[in-house]
Amino acid sequence: IGAVAQVEHSALSEGIKSAIISLIQQYEKVEGLSYMTINGTAEQLLWGMDDPIMRILYTFKLTPSPRFALQTNGSTDPDALTKATVVHTGLDDVHMVNAYSLYHGRNSSGCWASHDANHINGSEGTMFGPITDRTISTTIYNEQLYRSIDLSYVSDSHFASIPCYRYELPQWALQNVTYNPTNAAYYAYKYTGMLNLTRCASNVPLWISKGMFLDTDTRIRSNVTMDREPNKTLDETYICVEPNTGVVVDGHKRVQINVQLQHFNATGVINHVHPSFIPIIAVDEHGSISPELAAKLRWTLLTPLAVVEYGYWVAISLGIVITIAGFGWHIAILHNSLSEGRHEGTTVLVNAEAHPNDSTESPEHYLSFEGRDQSRYLDIE
Repeated sequence: IGAVAQVEHSALSEGIKSAIISLIQQYEKVEGLSYMTINGTAEQLLWGMDDPIMRILYTFKLTPSPRFALQTNGSTDPDALTKATVVHTGLDDVHMVNAYSLYHGRNSSGCWASHDANHINGSEGTMFGPITDRTISTTIYNEQLYRSIDLSYVSDSHFASIPCYRYELPQWALQNVTYNPTNAAYYAYKYTGMLNLTRCASNVPLWISKGMFLDTDTRIRSNVTMDREPNKTLDETYICVEPNTGVVVDGHKRVQINVQLQHFNATGVINHVHPSFIPIIAVDEHGSISPELAAKLRWTLLTPLAVVEYGYWVAISLGIVITIAGFGWHIAILHNSLSEGRHEGTTVLVNAEAHPNDSTESPEHYLSFEGRDQSRYLDIE
């Protein structure tokens, strides 16, 4: 499928195209091929398998190698083994720790239609700087996708009793221009939920999607019979980041590589097929912190931070109690001082004159107070 598509999309003259397609047709007849694909073991598909059609295409420089391999370990990239990959140490800006400065000697992927789309930034997805604002997206560069992607915060989570922030690949990252006009730089003009890698893969019609076509157009899934329906729990890409260190404690990178199958009159094998996407391989790369390292992280980092946090609130509580007690003590002292001063500063004068209208032998006496409170009177008989 990819061989014929590669020839059709190449810049060769029509005569050379016809010659190559004739060779493919002759190979089909000799080998008795009546199907659209060839079978191979997982080892062959990943690390390389000999294919006569690939050798034909390689002769005309239509493929970078005469062998087919999904995992080349960068051996097909001339810069991978000769030019360095440079990452930030975080010395000048701790939030840039582990972010790419150069990837294989370059800072641009060169596949896409704008400078921002081609620019390589973010880390490889295993470590970030300390996260002070969980709502800010974390950026990764994925070499299989040839682009940088912002992962969006979803929720607070826990892994191995470690509090962490969960980030996922957002839907808008793979939507077409109808839903997200900025994705025009990634040639997302038709299908949503798919990333077109044709320009990045030497014009081979490769498309990347989430596992089981998660979040893609329903028309894409309707043309392919899958083992099961897409499941967000099983097919979503996510990472869980410990915020104080920026270390990823758990994560899954799940992608599905598809080839676009189109109608070609050039070969009898696929000249009657319905246009669709055929999954080649689904990849689930998983990594998580070991139980030993998780225990060490909890003891050396999280426990001291918890003690400091609890101590902070205890100190505040004690401060409030001491302040209230001191204020009450001050009021009590002030009240006692006023009471003592009231008794010491008062002079009592007794007027023993008899009341003119009183004929009793014991005259009524009047007391008048001079001092702080002259409004009180005391009658003494």
